Amino acid sequence: MIDASVAMKWFFNEEDSDKASFFLKALRHEEIKIVVPEIFYLETANACRKRVKQKKISIDTAIQTHNEMMSLPLERYPDYELAGVAWTNSLQYDLSVYDALYLSLAEVYAAPLITADRTLLKICRNRFDFIEDLREVDKILI
Repeated sequence: MIDASVAMKWFFNEEDSDKASFFLKALRHEEIKIVVPEIFYLETANACRKRVKQKKISIDTAIQTHNEMMSLPLERYPDYELAGVAWTNSLQYDLSVYDALYLSLAEVYAAPLITADRTLLKICRNRFDFIEDLREVDKILI
């Protein structure tokens, strides 16, 4: 699994975009399945909106990026099915409810969660062995 912090690196040249692109290529070649909570699409749309407001990209680029994100063969998991456990995880671990959704989804699937979100990593790194730092993706793939 990946979160929105990794997915945005697919479309914008950022630190570790090369590492993030591994997952996009594998997804497009049907080598992996990536499951995301439904809120993923709103998070990535909001990240595009922020870039427009910061004048880093045009509105047209934001719309194109969002459309491309929506067309990816990601498996969507209903947020409402995770809401209770995400809420509990949010309170227990002092996470945003959004980050707790990803954590909860990774727990449900017993799958690694790859993230570039430093706050999520800081809070969860020593508590959960399935939270992986995108910066260390080479180690994960070996």
